[in-house]
Amino acid sequence: MAFSMFLRTPACAGRLLSQQVMRLGTQASLKPVQTQRTLVAVNTLKNTLLKSETTPILNAVRSFRTSAVKMAAAKSDDHSKLWVIERITSAILIPLVPLALLVPNKLFDSLLAIIVVAHSFWGLEAIAVDYVRASLFGPLIPKLAIGLVYLISIATLGGLFYIITHDIGIANSIRQFWSVKSGQKA
Repeated sequence: MAFSMFLRTPACAGRLLSQQVMRLGTQASLKPVQTQRTLVAVNTLKNTLLKSETTPILNAVRSFRTSAVKMAAAKSDDHSKLWVIERITSAILIPLVPLALLVPNKLFDSLLAIIVVAHSFWGLEAIAVDYVRASLFGPLIPKLAIGLVYLISIATLGGLFYIITHDIGIANSIRQFWSVKSGQKA
């Protein structure tokens, strides 16, 4: 009873429902005889649903179109390329960290600084985008969070390059930190 009342509502008379019903009715996986019967039933249902009278507000809602599918299809390769770059960056870190510690020089320190900051930037950006959403915090806080991620990344890269150029370097700093002996006994 409730389902039949739902089907009589103007919302079910929209083009979206009829398109979905047509798509389901024209699937090739059905037998030919069943397909013909389904098409006849779908066309009958479509004609019945489209004859219902609607209000101007419902017509305005029907004419509303979004282009998210087209935009997502056009930009889908951008995210996949970025995903590959992120994975390559992570894979480069595996041999680069021991290599930079074994052979400390400005080239390996610079590569290590750039790769570590890029890796942490993408991680922090993912956290900010996933957990600081506009639907929860409003439109301003997510923008501030992304700005803070940029600020942290720029400051980190600048600090690491300062250590590389004006101090002993990243690898030698790590070596010195490891060689510090504790004055207290456990």
